[in-house]
Amino acid sequence: MNDKKHDDEVVDKTVITSIEKLDEIIDRRAYILFLSGPLQGKLYCLEKKNTIVGRADDVDININDSRISRHHFRIDVVEGDAVIEDMGSTNGTYVNGERVKSHTLKDGDKIQISSSTVIKFAYGDKGERMFHDEFYNMANFDAVTGIYNKHSFIKRLDEEFSLSKRSGHSLSLLMLDIDHFKKVNDTYGHIAGDFMLAHIAKKVGVTIRNEDILAKYGGEEFVVILRGIDSEGAVQLAERIRAAVEGSPLQFEGHTISKTISIGVATLNNQNFDSPQAFIDAADKQLYLAKENGRNQVRAEGYPK
Repeated sequence: MNDKKHDDEVVDKTVITSIEKLDEIIDRRAYILFLSGPLQGKLYCLEKKNTIVGRADDVDININDSRISRHHFRIDVVEGDAVIEDMGSTNGTYVNGERVKSHTLKDGDKIQISSSTVIKFAYGDKGERMFHDEFYNMANFDAVTGIYNKHSFIKRLDEEFSLSKRSGHSLSLLMLDIDHFKKVNDTYGHIAGDFMLAHIAKKVGVTIRNEDILAKYGGEEFVVILRGIDSEGAVQLAERIRAAVEGSPLQFEGHTISKTISIGVATLNNQNFDSPQAFIDAADKQLYLAKENGRNQVRAEGYPK
């Protein structure tokens, strides 16, 4: 084969390139999406080389949140990479639970700058495809703990309550409250309080069954729906949860923060509640008794004897 013929064959060969890979290169843009706080649901493309975020009027993204600094953090986008820089903020900048001064952001990183404001960083196209699932998550999940929010809990409880009434199968409800939670916020700051909430949610999540439903109900309250578990079984599980939380203190910036929880238990059996709200009220009543009788304990109808 002569050199000219060889060159022609090389030129004629088609280079096969992955369309998905090509789209990723073309569409790769840096975004931040506000998962919670005053700008919840807002999506920003980081088109400038430097983007400053804070509560001052002269920043690129202004947030009306009194717990963040006037110039809180900056994101620099250079040759496709995004680096977040804390700008000497009072309460700090946290990425995936770790306080940072400078950090190269990765797709999916979660940024927290106050107990209210949580942000997700991502790479994607113009935003429609990339954040479709995220908007669903914002409507159904708590941004700080990652578990179901109250809206989702109410919906699921209605479904489970109706199913239990029809089938006659037991359904139990746990209502949990963190003891003296305000002291964590007052002593270590509100971000420490958020990490405590996430820590306890994780500890409860690994203690219950996969089919159980864990949700955040209020400021420091959680609920767990237990399908097919009677009162005795629910109390036993509640005691395991209580002990697990007590035995696993939170490590936060060099501090060991111990916490306990109180738990109220109610069980739907033999048509003893006529509505989901009455079911919730019964668990809440038992939680109140647990708090009134010294905290760090489980209460249910007839327990402890």
